[in-house]
Amino acid sequence: MAQEEFLKKLLKLYPYVVTIFFVLIIGIYSIYQTMVPVFLPSPGKELYIAPKTSLREISNTLEREGIVRSAFFFRLYLGATDRALTIKPGKYVFEGSLDFQKLSNTLTKGGEGISVTIPEGLTLIEIQDILKSNGLKVNFSTLRLADFPESELLKYFSSSTPLEGFLAPDTYEFFPEEKNTEIAQKFLKNFNKKFLPEILKHADENLYQKLILASIIEKEVRQLEDGKIVAGILEKRITSGKRLEVDSTAAYERCIAYPCSWAVSSSQLKTATPYNTYRISGYPPTPISNPSVWALTASLEPQPSQFWYYLTNKNGKTIFAKTFVEHTRNIRKYLK
Repeated sequence: MAQEEFLKKLLKLYPYVVTIFFVLIIGIYSIYQTMVPVFLPSPGKELYIAPKTSLREISNTLEREGIVRSAFFFRLYLGATDRALTIKPGKYVFEGSLDFQKLSNTLTKGGEGISVTIPEGLTLIEIQDILKSNGLKVNFSTLRLADFPESELLKYFSSSTPLEGFLAPDTYEFFPEEKNTEIAQKFLKNFNKKFLPEILKHADENLYQKLILASIIEKEVRQLEDGKIVAGILEKRITSGKRLEVDSTAAYERCIAYPCSWAVSSSQLKTATPYNTYRISGYPPTPISNPSVWALTASLEPQPSQFWYYLTNKNGKTIFAKTFVEHTRNIRKYLK
């Protein structure tokens, strides 16, 4: 009887024992999946995560590549640590001992995209060519500020304004999957950040003309103080009814590929085009480059002087002249 009684009690406890056993097994398995690192020997595993890739797809790829043991447990871990929505795109190299904490720290810090440096003073065409050479599909020529309705620039410039002049020089990070407008938007946001504060110090000016002037100064001189004097000369020419007569504006339309040639012949200066300021009055219709901040500052702070002419020699020094005769002598002396 006693034995039968013991067996009855044991049978009653059996479901609980089994449940506890399975809970322990699941607990140990979970700890193993989440706490025990995966080791990847050198050179490790390289992985690219595209923008807008879903968490499920990312975790499944990590499991498939042997970077995590379980995609499911990794998703659980990210959810429990509020990191599920903070994974950033980019190129990653996973190497060494990797637990969930180290892996999630890496993924939320962000991987490497395509780093592209845009020098100061390039044209839109030149910038496009550099981006294309880095595998990015871009065509900025047809875009206007109206294509970016959220841009603060629309408060100060016409919606029909093209992007030439607004592609702020800097080092950027792009991703192959980014659309044409998404790539352009990065340039405009940087322009807002670096250039707009300077522009708004002079909000009573014709800001687009100042941007055009800055783009000319960028191609004509090398230093801020010289740029301010040149800005004063060119504005004085405009107000007095004289033509700007700037070589770089005439060369702009010949820029069809990177790197552009800015040399012009005397015969080309005689050809009437919208950008040839030897043949048109006033400013060209758009900027002729994407200028630096210093060039923009120079255009916004023109310095009055007695000079009417200038040239920049091969060493980057700007030589000024009060008369055309003096300017002609300077050409023979410094450029011939």
